[in-house]
Amino acid sequence: MLNVALTGNIAAGKSTVVDLFHRWGATIIDADALAREAQAPGGEVLAAIAGRFGADVLAADGTLDRAALRGKVMGDQAALDALNQIVHPAVRRRRDELLRAAGEAGDLLVVNDIPLLFEALDPTQFDAVVLVDATASLRRTRLRTMRGLSSDEADRMIAAQMPAERKRGKSDFVIENERSLKQLERQARTVFDELRHRAAVAALGGRPARSLLLAAAEAPDQLALNAIADRYRDAGLSIRRVTGDAAAIEKALGGRRRPPDAIVATAAAAPGAEHTWLRAGRPGVLAALSDDPDPVAVRLDLRPWGAGRLLLVEPGAAGLAPRSDLFPAANPLP
Repeated sequence: MLNVALTGNIAAGKSTVVDLFHRWGATIIDADALAREAQAPGGEVLAAIAGRFGADVLAADGTLDRAALRGKVMGDQAALDALNQIVHPAVRRRRDELLRAAGEAGDLLVVNDIPLLFEALDPTQFDAVVLVDATASLRRTRLRTMRGLSSDEADRMIAAQMPAERKRGKSDFVIENERSLKQLERQARTVFDELRHRAAVAALGGRPARSLLLAAAEAPDQLALNAIADRYRDAGLSIRRVTGDAAAIEKALGGRRRPPDAIVATAAAAPGAEHTWLRAGRPGVLAALSDDPDPVAVRLDLRPWGAGRLLLVEPGAAGLAPRSDLFPAANPLP
């Protein structure tokens, strides 16, 4: 799984890029949403905020009055630091929970939407950092025209964040949002495709594999392999497909000097794939699925098996059934 941080100063266009990444298939973890969750009435975080900043930061219904709290921390670094020390540990714990759940579910590309990444966290904890940027003058104009802020209010909000110039050199990708939405989408797509490629390579464990065989016992089962084909094709592998029993698999490989680096088989085709693998001279140990059910495999769609071999676990095999939503035909995995 590739764990990515996406950030950008206020009015730079970060939310637009997050929406695009989500539409293209990334799993999104929204830091602001986690903060709001942590600050819900009845929780320890909201009680600590009220204790530190006063009961007047609470609305009549007991929820957090965000405007009142913003007025108390805006321009006061000590107050902002105190607020971060209350909120961030709870947000971090919840983010870690969601990351673990994403890994167990087989998500390959997770994008963390974190406005204050450089101000509040260590960016090196992520596999890649994406910065969305625009000039301060353009962001000021956006704040005035789109949010109705005065020039002074806009300047205060811009000044409250670390200048983007200091963030650019610490980011792996910078998406410039100076012109049209179409141009922003074009840049975002270029970055997303690279992240998707990195995620696919990471899913292979960094092995220098070059070819992959997808084996199914019956033609309809090949549909379940479409997302897998897309994933590993993005990693630069040559993809071949075969449908049938062990003899069909042997025939498909007949006369080829180089056997595949990996085989992904449906459960029904697994015996034939295993036979082919061993005849190709690849090392491995025969194992019954029922002897060692792999929770990652049954939630994802692949299980490592031997030296580079991969087996698709389907309903009817040992363990839990895989999530069918991991390989919808119209929405392949990133």
